[in-house]
Amino acid sequence: MSPLARFAMILALAFTLLAYWPGLAGPLIFDDIHNLAPISSWLQGDTGWVSVIFGNGSGMMGRPVSMASFVFNVMALGPDTFSLKLVNLLIHAANGILVFLFLRELARQSESKTTVKQEYCWLPILAASIWLLHPLFVSTVLYVVQRMAMLSAFFTLIILLSYLKGREALIHQNHQRACVMLLVVAPLSTLLAMLSKENGVLAPVLCAALELTAFQPALGIRRKWQSRAFIFVALIVPVIAGLALTVGGAELITSGYQNRSFTLGERLLTQPRVLWDYIGSLVVPVGPRLGLYHDDYLVSTGLLGPPSTLVAILAWLAVITAAWRLRRKIPGFATGIAFFLVGHALESTAFPLLIYFEHRNYLPAVGAIWALLSLAKYCFGLIQHRIDHGVRIACLAAISLVVVLTAATAARAMVWQKNSTLMSQALKYHPDSRWLRLDLIGQAMGQQLPAVDEARIHSRHLLASLDQSTRRLGAATHLLIDCASGAQATPVLIEAMFAGHPEPLEADLLRVFESLSDGIAGHACPGLSGIQMADGLSAMLDRSSLPPADLGVWRLRFKAANLYLSANRPDEAISQARQAYAGGTADPQVAVFIAGQLLERGDAAQAAIMIDAAAAQIKADDHEGRKIIDDYRAAIRDSAAAPAKIL
Repeated sequence: MSPLARFAMILALAFTLLAYWPGLAGPLIFDDIHNLAPISSWLQGDTGWVSVIFGNGSGMMGRPVSMASFVFNVMALGPDTFSLKLVNLLIHAANGILVFLFLRELARQSESKTTVKQEYCWLPILAASIWLLHPLFVSTVLYVVQRMAMLSAFFTLIILLSYLKGREALIHQNHQRACVMLLVVAPLSTLLAMLSKENGVLAPVLCAALELTAFQPALGIRRKWQSRAFIFVALIVPVIAGLALTVGGAELITSGYQNRSFTLGERLLTQPRVLWDYIGSLVVPVGPRLGLYHDDYLVSTGLLGPPSTLVAILAWLAVITAAWRLRRKIPGFATGIAFFLVGHALESTAFPLLIYFEHRNYLPAVGAIWALLSLAKYCFGLIQHRIDHGVRIACLAAISLVVVLTAATAARAMVWQKNSTLMSQALKYHPDSRWLRLDLIGQAMGQQLPAVDEARIHSRHLLASLDQSTRRLGAATHLLIDCASGAQATPVLIEAMFAGHPEPLEADLLRVFESLSDGIAGHACPGLSGIQMADGLSAMLDRSSLPPADLGVWRLRFKAANLYLSANRPDEAISQARQAYAGGTADPQVAVFIAGQLLERGDAAQAAIMIDAAAAQIKADDHEGRKIIDDYRAAIRDSAAAPAKIL
């Protein structure tokens, strides 16, 4: 690497730090607070670091590597938001270096197969600079909990770099180095990537995609059997397995759609459009495309609903075909397209995740950028001889692009300094976002002098929706505003809140129901009593087709139980709590609640059974939980001993 190239890379890293710096003072958002709550419990001494690292419920594997990074972050730099976002930024910078090293290895593979001019070696630096400074990733770097995606990308890039190094060692008969890279570094990094976030499991599939596109044999020469076997096992088999699970309606995939506003088929039809929108955000990163609030994304209901669905599918088929046919002439284009699509294979296919999130592009965008630059370089080569000072013009264009991206990222980072600026910008481009309207209501009601009228404007917008679930949300938020401001609850809104089909019971609606229940339990709400709220929740959940184990179902059952207890209706309270606990996924606090009510009735034996069940759920280092269990056991012993004393 020449001194000039090294200087260019250092300059890109410096620009990255400067561009992002204003946003480091920004707030926590969305699920940041939920995921970081165990850190607060640990700092207060209520739980141990083991529970923080291994007790996270996000994803199938708990993401302990990511949680460990938060623990060490807090230990070293303190718990403030600035330090958490600063470490995110440093991880992003480290990932940028890995992107450069990875793409440089890809460039070398291309150089070994085609006649390439020296300026091609600058493409990895340009690609890494674009990736580092692209405003699309502000919503990943400054969104604290997305460190999970960033760490998964970090280890995946190490895997990919190790794979390329190992393959190069095999070509040069350096078997010892190849074994270290392919059999030690890559598998260990794969495990760490998966324990950071589940999409790390795609690392072997990405390696197989590189094998297919970057390590092509010369024309007329058959690919070695080892290469064919690896592609089959790591790429073809997972694709076939994924298709089989999807077509077969495997519970792993379909169960999550019970509580979604879209079906599996609708999600599969929508994602081709989403992927093109992601590409559009990379190519033209303007305001309407960028932001956090994309829950208003139009879901495809058929090939022509909207018509862009069919266009998107046909366009992807055309791009894939072109990439395959041009794989020898423009290998970087084929590799980049494969990388982008494989990188989205978990989060943009059949799994019942929300439709659109910018952070899903964090690693796949490396492939998209490489594909676009490889295509641009090839086209430039075709016309270069017709342009005076073509290389200088290309260099000036590249520098200008990096400068523009730096300015755009800095501007977006400044927007991220405050929740108010984030929401103000989002309202302009995503007025129908439910999440946004709820956040705006929270902002209005959270002022020292609550802006009740402003909050009601947003709840009325939700009430005017054509979607029943959104209208239910609007009714609940309007009642929440009325109760918080001391206004009379409207019977029509109460009826609308509980009427109709109970599902989907999505996270935003659950949050509002819980807030309203807590508010009513805390102080009287004119026109809406605790009994009314509990009866409404109970009746609504009785009509629901959602399983008892569903998060929203058991949590609202438990809220109803607490409301009944506050109204001195213990029978209904125990009934709702038992139904909440019957699903097998409820928190131990539900079992403790049941035990407390049984103990009040003098049924110490059954109370002991419930306390034992709760104790089995509580981790050994949950000090507060263990103390509650011990207190209840002492009370049960006293209750059991009381009759003997009377006799």
